[in-house]
Amino acid sequence: MVVATKGHIKDLPPKSYGVDLSNQFEPEYEWLKGKKSLFTTITTKAKKCSLIYIASDPDREGEIIAKHCFDELSKLKKPIYRLRLKEITKEELQSQIQKKIGLDQQEIESQIARRVIDRIFGFEVSPDLWKHLKIPSLSAGRVQSTVLHWICEREKEIQNFSKENYFQLKLIGTLNENPIELKYQSKEKLKQEEIQTILNEIQILPDPSRLKNIVLSNLKIKKIKRNPPKAFSTASLLESSFRALQFDSKKTMRLAQSLFEGKKLHAGETVGLITYMRSDSTRVSESKQDLGEKYLKEHYPNLLWEGSRNQGKQKKFSQDAHEAITPINPSLSPEQIKSFLTLDEWKLYQLIWERFLTSLLKPEIGEEIVYEFPIGKHIFEHSFETISDPGFKNFPRPKEKREKISLNAKIGDLFFYESYSVEEKETEPPQRYTQGKLIQKMEDTGVGRPSTYATILETLKLRKYIVEYKKNIGPSQLGLKVDSYLFLNFFDLIGESFTKDLESKLDQITDEKASRVKLVANFYDQLKQILKSPRKKMVSIGKENQSKVKYDTDEKQTLSEKVKNGKGSEKKGNTKNQNQSLTYIENKTCPKCLDGYVKTKLGKNGKTIYFCSRYPHCDYITYDN
Repeated sequence: MVVATKGHIKDLPPKSYGVDLSNQFEPEYEWLKGKKSLFTTITTKAKKCSLIYIASDPDREGEIIAKHCFDELSKLKKPIYRLRLKEITKEELQSQIQKKIGLDQQEIESQIARRVIDRIFGFEVSPDLWKHLKIPSLSAGRVQSTVLHWICEREKEIQNFSKENYFQLKLIGTLNENPIELKYQSKEKLKQEEIQTILNEIQILPDPSRLKNIVLSNLKIKKIKRNPPKAFSTASLLESSFRALQFDSKKTMRLAQSLFEGKKLHAGETVGLITYMRSDSTRVSESKQDLGEKYLKEHYPNLLWEGSRNQGKQKKFSQDAHEAITPINPSLSPEQIKSFLTLDEWKLYQLIWERFLTSLLKPEIGEEIVYEFPIGKHIFEHSFETISDPGFKNFPRPKEKREKISLNAKIGDLFFYESYSVEEKETEPPQRYTQGKLIQKMEDTGVGRPSTYATILETLKLRKYIVEYKKNIGPSQLGLKVDSYLFLNFFDLIGESFTKDLESKLDQITDEKASRVKLVANFYDQLKQILKSPRKKMVSIGKENQSKVKYDTDEKQTLSEKVKNGKGSEKKGNTKNQNQSLTYIENKTCPKCLDGYVKTKLGKNGKTIYFCSRYPHCDYITYDN
């Protein structure tokens, strides 16, 4: 008999502290809404059984769920065992049932430490935010604050970005009667005056006819081997779904949940279509690989990788509690089950199915050939790739063959110069994060867990700390305000280095090398020390003589005071822009009226808009900084 708890059954109380600070930081768990009656039903069924197995996830969160279930079910005085299933297969289930193992107390201790630290941070820092920012609805979470800081830092990089023009020099001519271009090689970006100097030194100026005998002096051949991408983890699924299908993280996880729970197929039986969709692992079980290879041998025998199976190392912060996100049965192709799925479900299943089978295919093989032409001290190069075997890139459809002209060049061959070109380029500002990129960064840095990635972003949106336009994420005015305060006063507790260090210490608790109480006590003492210290005021950030971002934190400042202080004006009572990214660029006077200041915000097309603080009295507006 299999029954579901539907996630956690107990947690810390939502409105009270829930941590006994005087008793070694003991958590005070209570029933979640509706779960007591649900568990009463589970207990009634358990009374009829001779053995009880608890099969929640094999990670810290799963272990605390298992403990709460064990505490309730142990009253029945029946044998209770723990199943740690890393995949839902018959073989894995039978193997785990035979082990008859119990709870992992150290995993429980580690999870309690994480939960208590997050609770202490939220309940101690949030009131501090209310007090100093005069906004009683604010709240702070440890992990959310780290992600908010990334978004705000990226915004500052964009605001303070100064584009730089540079130039690329090319020589146009023929090699063995084939037209080619030679690119000038330089470690630094070339300025216009440097281009003129180079042209003089290689004797193109003033008389191009003097440029002769450009000899191929070196030929470099580099082997190309591009391995196929690994099967999806949660982060890579969310990023690929966002990029390929334009599904946000919430929609992707909802669709994946539906595929995981299964659909009624031809025989009318509900069949699960994908493995568990919350995973930070790219590991694939042997049995699943066998199924994938069986399908590929039948349909794509020439593409299948025949070498040894090497899945590589898992990422540093991966708990590896589940296998990668893959189709349960690879032989169920997207076309076979299309009629049983909605269009969006089908698109996501196709994405997961193709990625898994791609991960089992041959690498792309080829060569990169570089021809080197020195002219005095200056080096020009021509490079190109030849692909001998496209490998996985021929799946699911063969890649179009592009006939490449063979230059058949050898050292000593001459390049015949015909003309030159100078192309002007400009540096681009950093791109704002998308949901996919943020989630990928969370996985790479160990911030958050697969089950919380989407929730973290939804929480930041709900709190109106971030805004999203055209898939680009930027901070709101409120988010900038909160981050600036947290960055100045609590950075030691929300920075990446602290987060990584905390994960390492939680692992030490799991490995019985550290104490849960000691870790929480040290964190609590550090936080209390910060709360006792004088608050740092929000000031301009940036180097001297550079554009600086300054945040207006005084919400009670009157309209006349803003004008007097040179911070521009806005229509009285206009709160429409409260949730938009809004900053003042210091020392940048409006170039049109010479009276206001240049302000910026994240526009609905995802670009930065620069406009005059005196709007609507001055209509200066541009996308160009």
